[in-house]
Amino acid sequence: MPRHPVPTAGPAARVAVVLTAAVLALLGAGAPAARAHDELVATVPAADATVPVPPAQVELELGAPAQALGTRVVVTGPDGAVVSQGAVVVRGRTVVQPLATGPAGGVHTVAWRVTSADGHPVSGAFSFTVAGAPAAAGGPPDAGRAVAAPVPPPPAPSPGTGPLVAGAAGVVVAAAGLLLLRSRRRA
Repeated sequence: MPRHPVPTAGPAARVAVVLTAAVLALLGAGAPAARAHDELVATVPAADATVPVPPAQVELELGAPAQALGTRVVVTGPDGAVVSQGAVVVRGRTVVQPLATGPAGGVHTVAWRVTSADGHPVSGAFSFTVAGAPAAAGGPPDAGRAVAAPVPPPPAPSPGTGPLVAGAAGVVVAAAGLLLLRSRRRA
């Protein structure tokens, strides 16, 4: 039987295959696994709850551990004055903000921002009522009041691995171009 030669790829085709594989590997190495941001699971006191006595602290429970860096909790009383006192404490999935002794009765607003496990800030607000507050004329306390204290801005984003991947991809493209040029000169 006669043997038929098997066609082989030329040097340019081999360089293109190697270049494509290298770029795909670099892009895959630089892409972190997708993770969902943390979410607020529960609070103490509960959102929209009425508590009989002023709490000593506010607790936020998250779906995943939080980072202390950039985490803030600001609690304001019915008059808009800040009643959160001291530093926020992060214990795994729980964030605790101590309150000033005996905050006044009425609607309290909690504005929070937490740095999630993946480094992205997550924020929100909720209210609770301390019993014994005088009702406003014509109705119950204003539970839908806007947040009085602004939540601090999120930290500047970190550069991540994007520039590293782009630089590595540039080196691979340059090396592939040199290999292609060299293979053409030999041919």
